Amino acid sequence: MLIQSTSFNNYPPQFKSTRQCVKDSLGRVVNCHYTNLNRGDVNWEKLAKTLADRFKTQEKVIINLFGCSDGSDAYTLNIALRNVLKEKASKFFIKASDISPSLIEKAQKGEILLYDKDFEFLESKNSRQFFKRDYTKPIENMRNIDFYPHKVDEELRKNMSFSVKDVRKEAQEHDFSDEVFIFRNGWTFMDLNTQNEIVKNLSKNSNAKTLFLIGQSDLFKSNACEYFQRNGFKGIDSEIFTRAETNYPSISIGMPAQKSSYPEFILFEKK
Repeated sequence: MLIQSTSFNNYPPQFKSTRQCVKDSLGRVVNCHYTNLNRGDVNWEKLAKTLADRFKTQEKVIINLFGCSDGSDAYTLNIALRNVLKEKASKFFIKASDISPSLIEKAQKGEILLYDKDFEFLESKNSRQFFKRDYTKPIENMRNIDFYPHKVDEELRKNMSFSVKDVRKEAQEHDFSDEVFIFRNGWTFMDLNTQNEIVKNLSKNSNAKTLFLIGQSDLFKSNACEYFQRNGFKGIDSEIFTRAETNYPSISIGMPAQKSSYPEFILFEKK
């Protein structure tokens, strides 16, 4: 089942939930929408502080967040920005996107499924008020966990947008100079040639100010970290990377034949 084509019009199958994945005939995961608030491989508040320091003199900053799924990462980052920067958080605008039209349609409506650990995170960040229970929709049970339908308050959503985009095409066509590029735990669902081509295009379409972020799963399920360092980028040693994410999924189509000998980073900039 060849799903990951280099054609930008070939989207993967749509899913009923954000906790499902699709595999090829060899049992390798070729796409997955597993997500939740506060994914553990990133310290989001330290990321917010890094963004504030890096773009201190810039009046407006675009954060391009690809593979946003149901918007969990975008909401988590926006909460961190608001908590750390207060009123100055408004200088950052998050352009979140995904190749799944069905997921983006839900995100545009502010619809999201939350479970117990999401509630714990929101309570710890004094942000529970941004998520209102939608009693018109039934509770969904996935992997023996109850997920509760919620609507996201417009106050949290006013500095962000959601749209259907393909990271492969955007890397080729969009100028990311003076912007932020975030694509976490999605590299692993692309073959190695595609991963390398994306990084080469990013090298052409960025500058020294651009900041790049990948995820922990990308370190051991893709070659993204190595390709960045091969193509004119340097890794940034930062406390943003917690190494707390689980090893998920087990097998994917973007895995290299052998472990990279390059140092492990999830944050990059041009040399």
